[in-house]
Amino acid sequence: MLWQNLECKCVAIWGMGREGLAVKEVLQEHVPSVKLIEVSEQNISDIFRAEVVVKSPGVSLYRPEIVQAKAQGIVVTSGTNLFMANKNPNAKVIAITGTKGKSTTSSLLAHTLKVYGFKVCLGGNIGVPLLNYVDEVADYVVAELSSYQCADFVGKPDISVLLNLYPEHLQWHGSHEQYYADKYHMWEQGHWQLDNRKNKIKIENDFFVDSGEQLFPISSLNLRGAHNAQNACAVLAVLKHLGLDLMRAEQAFQTFAGLAHRLQIVAEQDGLTFVDDSISTTPETAICAMESFKGKDITLLVGGFDRGQDYTELNHYIKDHCVHAIALPTTGERIDTPHHAQTITEAVDMAKHITPKGGIVLLSPAAPSYNQYKNFEARGDDFIAAIKST
Repeated sequence: MLWQNLECKCVAIWGMGREGLAVKEVLQEHVPSVKLIEVSEQNISDIFRAEVVVKSPGVSLYRPEIVQAKAQGIVVTSGTNLFMANKNPNAKVIAITGTKGKSTTSSLLAHTLKVYGFKVCLGGNIGVPLLNYVDEVADYVVAELSSYQCADFVGKPDISVLLNLYPEHLQWHGSHEQYYADKYHMWEQGHWQLDNRKNKIKIENDFFVDSGEQLFPISSLNLRGAHNAQNACAVLAVLKHLGLDLMRAEQAFQTFAGLAHRLQIVAEQDGLTFVDDSISTTPETAICAMESFKGKDITLLVGGFDRGQDYTELNHYIKDHCVHAIALPTTGERIDTPHHAQTITEAVDMAKHITPKGGIVLLSPAAPSYNQYKNFEARGDDFIAAIKST
């Protein structure tokens, strides 16, 4: 919706976290005639007093209240959609989604474009609401979008990128099929679309390769793991589409520091290396994390909030690669291991005793954190604190 379409309207902002506060601030600045209602779980019925509801990403599009509001003719939108409708028209939007790797890929792309000399804004699910950039004069806005933000996305990104898809977020979307459909919903609106699973830029013989032409070694990428190299291929494909010299990306890849809680080496202590991969919330990502340390003795700290994921392949990997697994509540109960702990502190202490010298203690839980922590960052921070205290 354009700002002028909100003049003198009654607008409910559902969710007053970072996103909701950004919506409030921007509406007060650009549409001073708007009447605002702040909505939380305690006063949900207030949305039915509004003409427009701007919901935060955490509020499911499929909640009965949202369905009812739409049926009554109330417009339901989001901060992301308000940004897309009202952004500076000169800023090109590159929207990136996927089950895993969104934040790292978005950050790597933004960093690389800056190395090329462009003015770049990075926002969305990564932490800075896109609305913060609605008036920004920039060359590119790199938008990391979660499935929640993709589900009701309205707009035309200049470039849309889909990295990968694994079953996720069943509670919000209602089914894995709906989750996939919601991811595609945003991606299909891009003027130029990249499905990284079909990317022509590949990895061959430890080099990035573009249609048979060798670019530079993947060792130039300052990130561990084959999955990160695959995500870097998406960055290179975007650069190629923009007509940029791909060889210049090597410098940017070398200077990219990576993000916290993503295969982050956080300590080397008593002959052991401790790695924080708390971002891992699926079995597939835990397997990728272990693959990054192939040939090493690995102790895996695994388990978290149970949302019905299939751990068959993860159990096979643990057995076939002789991984020491320490199971944490509650999904840890489905991991084939004799080692169980109730807390990360207890698991770290156990890992120090069962991991051979020179080995890796890897927190890659293969599950969300919500049974014990507010988010994966808090879980990773607890892991780091436990290393220091045990």
